[in-house]
Amino acid sequence: MQYLWLVLAVICLGYYIRCATYAGIGSSFISVWIGGALFFSAVFLVKMLEITHIISIPIWLKTGFMILFSACAMLFWGIEVMIIAKMRSYPKENCNYIIVLGCQIRGERITKSLRKRLETATAYAKEHDDVKIIVSGGQGADEFLSEAQAMYNYLTEQGIHGERIFMEDKSTNTEQNLRFSLPYIEDKSVGIGIVTSNFHIFRAVRIAKAKGLHNACGIASPSDSVLIYNYMVREAVGVIKDFIVGNFTIAAFHNEL
Repeated sequence: MQYLWLVLAVICLGYYIRCATYAGIGSSFISVWIGGALFFSAVFLVKMLEITHIISIPIWLKTGFMILFSACAMLFWGIEVMIIAKMRSYPKENCNYIIVLGCQIRGERITKSLRKRLETATAYAKEHDDVKIIVSGGQGADEFLSEAQAMYNYLTEQGIHGERIFMEDKSTNTEQNLRFSLPYIEDKSVGIGIVTSNFHIFRAVRIAKAKGLHNACGIASPSDSVLIYNYMVREAVGVIKDFIVGNFTIAAFHNEL
């Protein structure tokens, strides 16, 4: 049993190296895998020291650790099941609006993740000529223009008429993406499609419904096959954070008004 901790440490370290060589050491959130490797290595070391009778750990401490670890693991996998269940969301055919959620751009260059979202949005917009498009995303410190502007430029280059597109260029996170997009929607009861990466659908749609968009549905774009596990761990953290701060409740939105 103690070698399971070593296996988990090796998996975390190996995946960190894979992500770092693929996307760079500055890639978002991948340092969590180093943290995981250190944590599991520490547990393995303590287990081995106990087995060799170098140290002795009180039974209450071991029991408490396993209860806490098991509870955290069950919570994590419960969230992941909900995320995975929504990853293959199929859009409704009668969406009056689609909201394209932004993600980081580099200078003026659209990243792979954002391009996939925009390709999905373009396909839907070309199949539904009357749908209105809200592109949502502000400008980061290392971005030369807002994500909304970059998305607008891409969509118009793909032949989508600019009059169909509304730009929301102030948001910096998912909750703001959706809250700041509301003024562009005349009737909150109509069908709203949320275009985002597949791992992000569960959280984005939950927040949208908390904002009063009760007919919101997900329009999932594919994710990077290498970084998907990193994204899904990060997303689980995002779900917990949004639950704690109240972004999943309708009451939280009303309190802001």
